[in-house]
Amino acid sequence: MNATQEKISKRALELFNLKGIEYVGMRELAADLGIRIGNLTYYFPTKDDLVFSLSQAYTESNSKIHSDLPTNSLYDFLDKNKLLFENGLKYQCLLLSMVHLMEQNTRIAANYQGNVIQNRMAGLIRDIGILQENKYLKFGCEDDRLLIISSNSLQSRFWLSEAVLTESRQNLASQLTHYLRMKAHLLRPYATKKGIGDIDRFVGELTQ
Repeated sequence: MNATQEKISKRALELFNLKGIEYVGMRELAADLGIRIGNLTYYFPTKDDLVFSLSQAYTESNSKIHSDLPTNSLYDFLDKNKLLFENGLKYQCLLLSMVHLMEQNTRIAANYQGNVIQNRMAGLIRDIGILQENKYLKFGCEDDRLLIISSNSLQSRFWLSEAVLTESRQNLASQLTHYLRMKAHLLRPYATKKGIGDIDRFVGELTQ
């Protein structure tokens, strides 16, 4: 991506986050950038192309977080989720418009359904398995393990949608700590003694 594409993408993300993807048109973006619409569509022929490019950047940045931060302890798992939540906040427009994008942008839908969700779910299952093996979590039955996996997945994908119902779009950052604390405490009933220690450490750092 060249400098002009990066400039367009950066400003588009800012406007999409501020107003919502559905409410910012390509002509409005071009005017905001001070360029002709033809110059904008040279780099991104359609709005769908632009949004798809942003979704790819979001996926790649999430993948880097996963690869850079392997899970060995419950604290590692929670700390990685903190970075993923912060990254989601940076790309909040995509998460808040997920249903619309899946219905309207066929490339995003195909990529998400074909690769992203499968890889993320596989990674989550692997992380929970490691936490069991390393004796940070203990489940009484398979249903409990599946409940934790599914609830973590749902919260990670939709916490911003829930947050926007109680705060304005411009104040979502203030909700981050609340939902991270919630994620930590969802694990508490299944945590071992050292797992509880990691939860308390993580929650304590959130409030500092």
